[in-house]
Amino acid sequence: APATTAERVARAIPFKGRLFQGAFQRNAFTYGVAMFQDGYLAQAEDAFQEVIAARPDDPEAYYNLGTLNLRTEHLPEARRFLEQTVKLKPNYPEAWNNLGMISAQEGDADAAISNFQQALQLRPAYDIALLNLGNVYRRRKDFGKAEEYLTQALDLRPDDPDINYSVGMLHAQQGQLQPAAQYLQRAIQLRPAYSEALNNLGIVFVRMQDYAEAEEQFKTGIRLAPENDQAYLNLARLYIMQNDKDKARQVLLELLHIQPNNSTALQALDVLR
Repeated sequence: APATTAERVARAIPFKGRLFQGAFQRNAFTYGVAMFQDGYLAQAEDAFQEVIAARPDDPEAYYNLGTLNLRTEHLPEARRFLEQTVKLKPNYPEAWNNLGMISAQEGDADAAISNFQQALQLRPAYDIALLNLGNVYRRRKDFGKAEEYLTQALDLRPDDPDINYSVGMLHAQQGQLQPAAQYLQRAIQLRPAYSEALNNLGIVFVRMQDYAEAEEQFKTGIRLAPENDQAYLNLARLYIMQNDKDKARQVLLELLHIQPNNSTALQALDVLR
């Protein structure tokens, strides 16, 4: 490998000429984006910090640092970087949306709503912000507003599994089991290993007293996402409802083989004994 700058330039540009723009150097921002996209988060963070050191008023570098910290659930750092982003570039809908996600995770629904609405003022057809805002209202059980925003998101992206899932859960929360099942099934068609949708579709079928379908959904969830304990626990509850304690015990033992310290499974197994 070339060891000096001259050797590297000669290898990269193997023809004679004069360089007029100064020395070649790595584009730290592009490098950071590439590292971020490929999951090298520490290297990406270093690159974006390098950009900020050279250009302290670059909103894109702050945005990427905020988004990176949001992904790694370092919420105070994510908020700090994203607030600096919107200070430098107020008309940045993605940054407002991510600030809303931070507020939602922190349990501040009012701040989340305000941030998502700010994102939508800048981009009314912003499907991700519509989905996030609808979910905040859904969790607050403000079903009218939840339906308004989730329907808009679904109109924009009818084949999005997360939107179909959220619409299904909206119906489930209101006891509208048939449409809930339809939207959850659609979410699973679009993302077959969607563990939350499989689990909640199983619960919907239990509520509909379609126990065979419920069992199938829980088993599929276990097969496709064996790390998700909820599918095991709900399948065991289903067997207990059907007075089949042996099958319930077997399912709980399967879960404990993967998660030996699962307290809910240990308690349930102790009761079955």
